[in-house]
Amino acid sequence: MSILKKFLVMIPLFFWSFSTIAETTEIDSIAACAGVVIGNGAVDFYMGDEEAFDVAADIAYTAYLSIVFEGQYSQDDIQIADQILAINLDKIIAAYNSETFDDVMYEEVVRCYRVLSSQLIASGQTIIDNYQNWDQVKQSSLTTIKRVLNAS
Repeated sequence: MSILKKFLVMIPLFFWSFSTIAETTEIDSIAACAGVVIGNGAVDFYMGDEEAFDVAADIAYTAYLSIVFEGQYSQDDIQIADQILAINLDKIIAAYNSETFDDVMYEEVVRCYRVLSSQLIASGQTIIDNYQNWDQVKQSSLTTIKRVLNAS
């Protein structure tokens, strides 16, 4: 096979791999921000404001699940995104507990609310079409998180 033919065969693979990376980067980014926002809501929960937690978690999970339902992600990609969400949730709670929740962390929370808001706007129809399908998943997750927060 000539070098030109090899090159022509490799071009679609090259672009496909970048496309896959771009798609997983998007879900990873939304998952990270969802974790930050839920973590910030958990801080509100610790401070006695369960309603603020509920609102933050609803925003975060709705944005996160909208991208999960829109994309054609593998189960492995979704599991990794779930882990990213959990790590970022823990990061915010740890910062609160260690009294290192500073201006930089606050700016990250604000940035993440913006990212999630953009996702909610972009995925409006997906949210409308699928909300009933994922509401049980979301409520189950929130119940679990509250149980853990109450036990802490």
